[in-house]
Amino acid sequence: MSKAPKLTEVSVQGLLGRFNHTIKFPAEQEFVIVYGPNGIGKTKLLELISNTFALKLGRVSRSPFTRALFSFDDGTRLTVENLATSTSEDQGDYEYTLRLLLEESGGENIEWANTRDQADLREMPTSRWMRLLEKYTPARYAGSGRWVDHETGQILNRTEAIERYGFLIPSELVPFPQLPETIKNFLRAADVHLIETQRLLTRVSTSRETSRGEPSNRITVREFSEDFSRRMHEALAQNSRTSQELDRTFPRRLLSAGYPPVEATEEAIRIRYNEQSELRDRLAEISLLQSSSDLPLPDKKLDASQRLVLWTYLDDSERKLATFENLLTRVQLFRDIVNSRFQFKQLRLNRGGFSFVTDLGQEIPAESLSSGEQHELVLAYDLLFNVAENSLVLIDEPEISLHVAWQQEFLNDIAKIANTASLRFIVATHSPQVIHKWRSRAVSLGADN
Repeated sequence: MSKAPKLTEVSVQGLLGRFNHTIKFPAEQEFVIVYGPNGIGKTKLLELISNTFALKLGRVSRSPFTRALFSFDDGTRLTVENLATSTSEDQGDYEYTLRLLLEESGGENIEWANTRDQADLREMPTSRWMRLLEKYTPARYAGSGRWVDHETGQILNRTEAIERYGFLIPSELVPFPQLPETIKNFLRAADVHLIETQRLLTRVSTSRETSRGEPSNRITVREFSEDFSRRMHEALAQNSRTSQELDRTFPRRLLSAGYPPVEATEEAIRIRYNEQSELRDRLAEISLLQSSSDLPLPDKKLDASQRLVLWTYLDDSERKLATFENLLTRVQLFRDIVNSRFQFKQLRLNRGGFSFVTDLGQEIPAESLSSGEQHELVLAYDLLFNVAENSLVLIDEPEISLHVAWQQEFLNDIAKIANTASLRFIVATHSPQVIHKWRSRAVSLGADN
């Protein structure tokens, strides 16, 4: 599957009714920074990008802008025009007032528009669109005009339920023109992830509803600890399946080989053995494996039969250890970032999740950390484990609750995460400490931009 093209420029006109902003984002860069005074539209700009590529077109149509142009490294361009003259959000108006134009590189231009005089999903009988939402989307009616999103546990009103999931309803069942599949697929492939300022709490499923029928909030660090435990057990299960298959066929493969391959020299065997031993030690640090090898390497010179056995064994070990490779790389960076920031405590990772041990030997749960420590933990974990590779990540005000020294290191961490997890970032900030030595990648959003 080919990678989605990289976003290289965003240009927005009429943001908040007055501002024109342009952000250039060279394809080879891991991140770009945007900054400016309050009220200039940094958050609105990130929300516009996120809502466009998440196909939340109801939110896009009610956003305060006139025109947005997204340019990509393969020459593709997406233009979004907001044709509205006014909205009435207090009354729950839901008006598609957009025009989208996708200009493909070397291909055709695809246009879609839906204006206020066209039919709306809610012009259908109420009972019908309610049934369509419940049949084709994760939204379920909870009474009193409220809907529950079963993917996030959030409570939605009808406008929010429709704009979030209306596009999932088959086009032949709804009265308004659906997006062409080419535009829809292009937007979905972009994979944009917005990280908002409030990161410490997460909505949970309705299985944990309060007595009033509303989803309860749980501390995100606790959720992430449970998620890490799940990932550990999944990796162990995959390793077990791979090991069983290789162990089952080991005798047959060994007997059919007859002689060791030419590259199976004693020196090569000892190098591979030492490399795998080091990898086992790293996996042992997070309780995924025992550090010692199941097969000690003989000290004496190896004959041909021994080289055959050991080379086959090392081939199998390499495949077994590879089941942990992706997880291990992310875990090590996560641990390094957290431990380099937190004072008097170290992150402890194991199959049950993660916790912290102080320099006095006291174990403390992650939810007992300070708000600044939790923000650092949540952001690093979210980026390394929850965001799909090749995504564009939008981060709003990362400086919240972070010490000045942590702010200065933030973009260094982002660069490491970008290379490890194959991500790109647009970071909106007020903090000169976050920008720090990266002034060349900063774009000022001002009234005269």
